[in-house]
Amino acid sequence: MGKSLIRFVAVLLAAALCLGCVTFAAGSDTKETLRVGLFYGSTALPGANLENSVGSGYRFGWYDDNLTFHQLGSSTETQISVVKTQNVTLSGGNYVDGTGSVTVGCFHLQLPTTYTSFEEAQAAASTVSNGFPAWIEGTYYVRVGAYTTKEEALSAQTALGLSTAAVVGTSGYAVTVVVTKTGKPIFQFDGGQGYSLGIQPGLDNSVKTVTWFKGYRYYGGFQYRRSGGNLTVINIVNLEDYIKGVLPYEMSNSWPLEALKAQAVCARTYAVTNTVSHASSGFDVCNNTHCQMYQGLNLANDRTDQAVEETAGEYVRYQGQPAITYYSASDGGATEDVRNIWNSTANLPHLKGVIDPYEADLADSISQYNWTVTVSKSEIASKLQSKGYNCGAIVDAYVAELSETGNPKTITFVDANGKKWSFGPETLRIWFGLRSNRFTVGGGSVSNTYYVNGTSDILSSVSGAYAVGGDGTVSTISGTPYVATASGTGLLGSASSTTSSGTSVTFTGSGYGHNVGMSQQGARAMALRGMDYIDILTFYFTDVTVG
Repeated sequence: MGKSLIRFVAVLLAAALCLGCVTFAAGSDTKETLRVGLFYGSTALPGANLENSVGSGYRFGWYDDNLTFHQLGSSTETQISVVKTQNVTLSGGNYVDGTGSVTVGCFHLQLPTTYTSFEEAQAAASTVSNGFPAWIEGTYYVRVGAYTTKEEALSAQTALGLSTAAVVGTSGYAVTVVVTKTGKPIFQFDGGQGYSLGIQPGLDNSVKTVTWFKGYRYYGGFQYRRSGGNLTVINIVNLEDYIKGVLPYEMSNSWPLEALKAQAVCARTYAVTNTVSHASSGFDVCNNTHCQMYQGLNLANDRTDQAVEETAGEYVRYQGQPAITYYSASDGGATEDVRNIWNSTANLPHLKGVIDPYEADLADSISQYNWTVTVSKSEIASKLQSKGYNCGAIVDAYVAELSETGNPKTITFVDANGKKWSFGPETLRIWFGLRSNRFTVGGGSVSNTYYVNGTSDILSSVSGAYAVGGDGTVSTISGTPYVATASGTGLLGSASSTTSSGTSVTFTGSGYGHNVGMSQQGARAMALRGMDYIDILTFYFTDVTVG
């Protein structure tokens, strides 16, 4: 790699502030396999289609708590679908609730004999028209047909001469595997509360399989969790393969290799430290921006794969443990302390805001890098009222406090009665659709006066001002110093307000995203300057190592 895997960060611009690191038991700070939620909650599916891309056929079984796959059976079919055991129909290539061209019913005929293996049940099923093996809470059966009503099943029982068969339904945990487009059942699984169907593409492990699902290609296997409703679909995938499916969706696959490597390490570290928010749904991370974008291999290329492979197993570490590695598209010139964005009280000192001199290299080529959002004062009042604040007409708005990197730390609104309400930048970014947390509140009058000795004042200029040091020396003040106020420290000239006579408030900013952690555009700019991925990561994350 040309440089040591582990290199301590230089303290670049300011003392660190924090977002806490995740603590792991010694020797267990990483995981080799992830459960990635593809469809869940409101997006859960009545049915899910799979098609082999690399490899052939499928193995059926279940995954234990260690994500080890336990095989129950298999099929040589190359196109299969998993459907909930309710009446579903094929429409537009997908299984749905409602009407369609092919229906898979939820009533079956069950033969009285039980079997000790999939092979025995499959052999017995082959002797009956529309027969298929079923694994019902640890026991193999042969079931016949997929009927929409009990009456239809009884009619089939008579027609087939299966007088000893019983008409059965299934529990709310059950799923059926069918041949896509035909609706013909080839396996049914009901593991009750304890087990969910797992499918491992390929008939063995001789090839590294790739599977089409919903227009995207994925490594790994799939799990189908169900509790009375639609299917939660989970991709069970090796961590490094997961990163290959994240990288080209979080960063352009044409960007410099060192930027891609920084993103790969960021994404890998984030994946192993962000595994609790979806635990109740049965998976570690989701596949969208709530966690990080993951859509398989469609956009992966040699460059993105190289970035993952050349950093395999590497993490951003704070005090030896994997750190939480937030990142956003563009910081607009400075990142921000996590505590100022999400009011974090956790001990996360590696997420300290830094002034970013690199993004400016690319500002002219970044769409909407500089932006303006205008919000009427009546809309602001309505928003506050909807959140439970008893405010009147808004007459003023201003940045009351800036952070050490020049981002707004507190924004205050004033109503006609003189009442004030103050909020952090992330709240306003969400409420009013601002593009980033680096902005000013503009529109008119300025209130950035600081008093000296109770009589004189300094506005935005420090020309002619002097400071007495602790050793008694006197020196001229230069640059943009900090001042101490009743509300804390802030940059000189930090508070500016809109004119009370206007009808709107204008937010003027730069960048895109939450401003915490690594800037992706900044990483790109640093790489274009010839810096490597460790330079990038140790710039954006304070006091960390990479290794």
